[in-house]
Amino acid sequence: MSKSEQNEPALSEVTGTFHYQELIESRLGQPIASDLLELAASPGAKLAAGRNALGWTVEQVAAQLRLAPRQIIALEKDDYPALPEAAIVKGFTRAYAKLVKLDPEPILALVTKESDKNKTSSGKSAASKRPGSPTTNQAFPLGIFICLCIAAALAYAYFNLQ
Repeated sequence: MSKSEQNEPALSEVTGTFHYQELIESRLGQPIASDLLELAASPGAKLAAGRNALGWTVEQVAAQLRLAPRQIIALEKDDYPALPEAAIVKGFTRAYAKLVKLDPEPILALVTKESDKNKTSSGKSAASKRPGSPTTNQAFPLGIFICLCIAAALAYAYFNLQ
């Protein structure tokens, strides 16, 4: 055996989170997914390309990020309505990008742009869909006012008719 073969860990020994990537990068001499950012158009495609460059499955990524595989698939397909709030999606995206050794900032900028585009195309913002938002409770003060007026009219009629 040569010295380089003795220093390399056996493939069966390499089982940790980033060991496969480190092994490939050491053989290539450069980061794996450095040119993938330019090739992929959407943030989900960039994340999927990074995952594929490492040879990982959706289930492996989901296990490492402690997410459901359906959430990883939704991130890769840019299906943001299937995911929780925008802040949580950004956290998922940041963690996923770091896991596949991509710079999270350009991907997060694309996620923000995509989610803004989805909000304007749907005609309603996510805030208007949530209970307790100002647009859904605008009739609440009017209802209270009408109830108070009816109660006052009933009280007036009760005391003045006796």
